[in-house]
Amino acid sequence: MSKAAKHHDRKKHDRKCPHDQSLMAHVTAGEAVLDVCRKCGGQFFDSGEMFAAFGVKADPSYWDRPETGGVVRDGERHCPECEKFMLIQDVAYGGERVEIDRCGKCGGIWLDKNEIQKIMEVSEKMRPVLETERQQAQEELAKMGTPDFTPGLIAKFVKRFKT
Repeated sequence: MSKAAKHHDRKKHDRKCPHDQSLMAHVTAGEAVLDVCRKCGGQFFDSGEMFAAFGVKADPSYWDRPETGGVVRDGERHCPECEKFMLIQDVAYGGERVEIDRCGKCGGIWLDKNEIQKIMEVSEKMRPVLETERQQAQEELAKMGTPDFTPGLIAKFVKRFKT
C-alpha cells in the first residue's frame, strides 16, 4: 500500500465541493490523496497536501509571501473540511494572478480548475527572489563561523547566573 493510500485510509471522508455541492472524488497525486470535484474540476488541499502532491513550486512557502499577497477578504464558500466560511486571497507576481479560497480554521485551500498551474507559475517567477534570500542567509551563516560546542560550555554559562 502506498504512503498516499495509507494517508487516505486514516484521514479522508466524503466531502462536498464548495463550488457546486457535488460529492468529490479522492484522487492520488504524488504523495497526497486530494478531493477533486468531477463536475467543476476544482481541488481541495488539506494543509500540506499541495507540497505532497505537486512539489516545492506548489508549497505555500513559495507563493504565500508579502511580495505575492494581495487583498484577503471574506468569501462565500464553505470549507469542505470544517464547514467554516473560507477567505478569498489574491496571489499575484510577475504578471501572474490567481484568486484562491483558503480556510482560516483548518488551513485547507480550494483551487478552481487550472489554478494549481497558476500557483506554480507564480512560484516559478518567485524563484530568483527565493534564491537571493537563500544566498544571503548562507552568507550570514558563513560570517557567524563555526559554533563552539565544547562540552560543559552551556553549564559554565548557566553557572554564571546562579546565585
